[in-house]
Amino acid sequence: MNLIKTAAAASAVLLCMSVTDLRIFSETAQSELLDVSEFTVMDENLVYLGASYLNDASVLFDEQDKVPESPDNTEVGKEVFSQTNKSTNWKPNLQPEFGDDSFYVDLGANYVITGICYLDTNGINEWKVESGEPFNWKEILSFSTDSYMSWQGRKITDSEPARYLRFSTCCGDSGISELAIYGYRVSELSEEQRLKTSAKLSDTPKTNLTAGGKVGVNAFIDDPMTAIFAAGNVREYHNLNWLIDSDGKIKFTQGTWGDMDSYYSSMKDQNISIIPCFQGGSSYIYGSSEYPEIAVPKGADTLDPESYALHAQALYQVAARYGSNTEIDPSSLNIADSKEPAVGMGLLSALENCNEPNKNWNGKSDYYTPYELAAMCSADYDGHEGTIPNAGVKNADPNFRLAMGGLVGYSTVLDYLSEMKLWFDYNRSDGKFAVDIINVHISPDDCNPENSSFSENIQNIQNWINENAPGTELWISEYEVPMSDCVTEGTDNHENEKFQLEYARRVARTNLIALKSGADRITKFQLRDEAGGAYYDSGIVTQKGKWDKKTAWYYVSCMTSVLKNADFYEDLSEDGVNIYRFKDRITGEFTDCVWSPTNEDKVIKDFSLSAEGKDYVYLTEPSQYAEGTVNALEITNGKISIDVTETPVYITYSEKKKTVLNGKGYYIRPSSICISSDKQTEICDLSAAPSDTVLNQFYRMFDEPETMPEFVYGDTSSLSAPATNVTKSDITCYADLDGLYCITGFGIYDTFGTGKFSVYDANTDVLLWSSDMGSYMSRNIDMTKESAPTDRLKIVKGGGDLNEFAVYGYKVSDESVAGDVNSDGQFSIADIVMLQKWLLNAGEITDINAADVSEDGTVNIFDMCLMKDMITQK
Repeated sequence: MNLIKTAAAASAVLLCMSVTDLRIFSETAQSELLDVSEFTVMDENLVYLGASYLNDASVLFDEQDKVPESPDNTEVGKEVFSQTNKSTNWKPNLQPEFGDDSFYVDLGANYVITGICYLDTNGINEWKVESGEPFNWKEILSFSTDSYMSWQGRKITDSEPARYLRFSTCCGDSGISELAIYGYRVSELSEEQRLKTSAKLSDTPKTNLTAGGKVGVNAFIDDPMTAIFAAGNVREYHNLNWLIDSDGKIKFTQGTWGDMDSYYSSMKDQNISIIPCFQGGSSYIYGSSEYPEIAVPKGADTLDPESYALHAQALYQVAARYGSNTEIDPSSLNIADSKEPAVGMGLLSALENCNEPNKNWNGKSDYYTPYELAAMCSADYDGHEGTIPNAGVKNADPNFRLAMGGLVGYSTVLDYLSEMKLWFDYNRSDGKFAVDIINVHISPDDCNPENSSFSENIQNIQNWINENAPGTELWISEYEVPMSDCVTEGTDNHENEKFQLEYARRVARTNLIALKSGADRITKFQLRDEAGGAYYDSGIVTQKGKWDKKTAWYYVSCMTSVLKNADFYEDLSEDGVNIYRFKDRITGEFTDCVWSPTNEDKVIKDFSLSAEGKDYVYLTEPSQYAEGTVNALEITNGKISIDVTETPVYITYSEKKKTVLNGKGYYIRPSSICISSDKQTEICDLSAAPSDTVLNQFYRMFDEPETMPEFVYGDTSSLSAPATNVTKSDITCYADLDGLYCITGFGIYDTFGTGKFSVYDANTDVLLWSSDMGSYMSRNIDMTKESAPTDRLKIVKGGGDLNEFAVYGYKVSDESVAGDVNSDGQFSIADIVMLQKWLLNAGEITDINAADVSEDGTVNIFDMCLMKDMITQK
């Protein structure tokens, strides 16, 4: 006889038994103390768990060798009883506003529960025991803890086979220190039961960010690009109440200071991935000027996805406008702005639906339970499987990603995620974990990030994802580094060089650990300091309005620049030196990031590394340049050596000689200016004011260079204001440069009025930059896409006044290009113009600005040469 088949058949029969049949069966079945160590016990009230004065449900099952044999006989003997802990009761929360205390037990099979015993220590509480399916529980027992320091037993006579048990009581000290469960197994889980809670593979492909693209910062819509551009990605804090107006329509502009179209477009131009975080509540949704963060109408059921309809419909609008789907029904749009409705702009690929939903410091009104957050995510994801009209990001763009709000702290993160999954399992017909990006706020807990639990915590979360929501991305959207050991009493941390150096090192090393440990994104809290308080030192630039770069800014910028096309490859650490290897997606070259994982100003002299059989090796170190400083290393007997410090540096191995270019955003002062393109009128070399009144207006734009930053990303807070004003309108000038330059940005000191100010490549008439002159008595420094090399600019000024104008970029050296297209023996602007026209006439492209062949986010001479080679080979 096949015993396995026979047992399976018997189990199937038992599942079909009536309650009466089960009672008869239970008389002959062997009820016993169940081994809880084989089960999963989950507290449901997680709000304060982890605090030293609270105890989770595991304390109820930590002395199972001292419990009664059965509910009918609760005697355990004096000696055993005296040895039993009676002072540590289950006590998960002491704040009644967060609801009753409860936990559930996943038995992992179908059991009949015949009774319980509990050690009643103190107090009187009403308890309830339920079984069945989560969110559709059936009560099987209720009792009162009205005894004192004694074991009590309760028999259960009408329990049906079930996988789950749930225990609940009022908030506070439960009055019970140990609990025993009795019953017997009826059957293993059916295939249907297993499928119900099985992991569902995400059907949205992961974002294909490089290592440099994964490293970012938290920022605001009013932060300047000259501060932001150090980041590979940005998490934008965006209050939900800014997005929804008083009529429930969606605003894509916030007064005069926040145009979302322009902000997201500028991010795309700089090849920066951005995820807006729509945080907080909404006065429109709640129906009052005072509103909580839980985004439902006042009095709504927070466990019902339908209650989050307005929230989900707002996020639909964002995904419709900024996602990639252009086939959206215009009648589904609900836009408040006077600007033209738009869809499929391709500026965003994801959004975050709240911020720190499990924060407990503002009370229950701002705290989402795991089940509440899951209900909102289900609505925000796909309108709860399409049941809510025009709602959810997937219904606007199937490829758009939903990031859940970043969970704060690590201690209960895995339990919180597990309970979100439980809600999805039993409240969605597809059982899908309705989130594309799992999002946490965790940090190193040691001054040495490598010695902290940071990497282990990331890996634990990643393991949870692999087992429960495979294919879902992991984002560490906020972190901070410990710095208490570097504080000097009486010294402002901004003036403390040691503090700033260590802060930069720890930020860089934390980013590297996250990349190695499997995070798909990591964003530093935050870009800018606050003016005071707890977050006075939390930025990589100083406070709003100043935005001065701290040492950490240069470390982050160097990292994202070096690794912009690379992926983490392997950990080669050895002999107390950390070596993380990255591989370039385009060239296949390896770059090793090397540092000492210590916190004692350690220097390892002449550390030797193999040159990996390459002819050229380059060292990039963080410096005053945004991209870092690059130097070629000498190779001796196939090896190179460096002094290893606690600052991460980057070693790139190459078969080809590279042009070393340090600094790509220098201030460029024209060699001469003239108001006629053929130079038949007065030419001014800027050494003195010209006689021509129109030309003199352009001279004034360049007569106070010391009032503009040296680099496009340079600090401006200490610069004086320029004095000479430019007031004439509708004038044009040609500015000659002293060689070929790639232009990377422009700056203007705007004074009065509005108008138009435009700059063109004078050789090709390609627009490089324009401004509406909409600011007042302030500098506006804009970073632009890196231009093709040029030696001449056309400057056109419309209305509006200004005091000074600046051009930024870098000089193109002869060895950096191989573009002598006209074969005259030299590389010049004539070659650039000929090559551009050749590519356009070849019919391969219709817009020279779309020819980013090298996929580095910019179009320059390197792309043109690559494209010419590709077309020629055809």
